[in-house]
Amino acid sequence: MRWFGFILLCCITAPWQTNAEQASWQLGAGVAYSQLPDYPGAAQQQQYLLPFPYFTYRSDKLTLTRSEALGQLFSVGKLSLNLSLAAALPVNSDDNIARQGMPDLLWLTEIGPTADYQLLKNEQQQLLLRLPLRKAIATDLQHWHDAGWRLEPQLRWQQHLAAELRWTSQLTINWSDKDYHQYLYGVAAAYATAQRPQYSARGGYAGWRWSNGITWQHKRWWLGAFIRYDNLQGVSFTDSPLLQRRHNASFGVALAWIFNQQGHDYE
Repeated sequence: MRWFGFILLCCITAPWQTNAEQASWQLGAGVAYSQLPDYPGAAQQQQYLLPFPYFTYRSDKLTLTRSEALGQLFSVGKLSLNLSLAAALPVNSDDNIARQGMPDLLWLTEIGPTADYQLLKNEQQQLLLRLPLRKAIATDLQHWHDAGWRLEPQLRWQQHLAAELRWTSQLTINWSDKDYHQYLYGVAAAYATAQRPQYSARGGYAGWRWSNGITWQHKRWWLGAFIRYDNLQGVSFTDSPLLQRRHNASFGVALAWIFNQQGHDYE
């Protein structure tokens, strides 16, 4: 937990180590709608309609957008090593039939190093090979629990379709250790039922994901949308009673008004 706190502090303080004149940022507010499975492989989905703060920040050392948070540790040619963050929403087990009577799933915060290799980059397109290794922490801000490790090799393509329009497509293959799979898919003896037998997960392959997003920004208006497909066939936790779907689809759309900005920033 000391290590987790230290690297989180590095991310927070990184912007102040950069020349402000070289940084660009935007600040605004918006509303987003999304439909997401409770967790990968869940049979039930939740719909969210929520306001959100719109904030982006870009400099040579730090990138903060709605889709990623990266703090560069070092860069050599086409290779860079970054510190990255990711998160997953909590799940109320009372609202999920498969998990009723089990503890809720807390916020999952992930942090760790990410190696990026630039395969192609020009003014119109970019192809990036990304290798994130992250530590997962489950928390409700009062309690913090170790939730294992994740490894997610990614191939990411970005294309400028027009001056104000950008498309991003990303293919991800997932591996996680047994602690991560046990947190999401394990069933302790105390929570076993006739329909939900006891299950101890093991680490290994955790499926693949293909996601596509498009963003448009005109003056102070920003519009974004995404669609994502998860395939969990052949995963290492395939016998878990909590794995009810081998295929999941998610989508969402968001609209924001940018009321203050510095420099040129486009997501």
